[in-house]
Amino acid sequence: MKRIERDFIALFNCLWFQDFPVTVEDQLASRSDWTIHLGSVVRQCASLLGARALFEHGERTDAALRYPSGEYLTFVEWEWELANSGINEFGKLRRSSDRAVFQTFVGYSKVNEVEGTLEKIQAEWQQCSKPLLVFLITFELFGGNRCFESLDTYIFSKGKYRRERRQPALPWNINRRQFNSEDD
Repeated sequence: MKRIERDFIALFNCLWFQDFPVTVEDQLASRSDWTIHLGSVVRQCASLLGARALFEHGERTDAALRYPSGEYLTFVEWEWELANSGINEFGKLRRSSDRAVFQTFVGYSKVNEVEGTLEKIQAEWQQCSKPLLVFLITFELFGGNRCFESLDTYIFSKGKYRRERRQPALPWNINRRQFNSEDD
């Protein structure tokens, strides 16, 4: 994995907790709150990596991270309902993959559907030559509300995938002593 990919993963995972749209007392947020939060995280990642975040760019990709020289770091797509088989985000990412260092997808998956979700992503990305970073937020449904569990980061490359990182999706669920002492 390239250093820039590792840097993007580390930044995304750290910035995920910044300006988090819900609190312990009020754990509900709308879909638009999460879209704005993701946009903010992507914009901050771009800025810290020396790029600009362009939203609804090109083929109406959710975001593109572009350097001042015009080169693209990554195109980013996110989807609230990944289980919906009709999404075309992977097609957009595949079509623009030769123009960027890597591609990025952010999605949500029920905990009991993670394996199927990963298989679906792998099938979609099987023939692509560029790596795909996937940030997968897992959740359980309680009375129609999503209770987020983890933020798992995967890399799909050369027909295979592996999990690179796992952290709690909610900042108040971090066991700071354990999280700060684990070795990578």
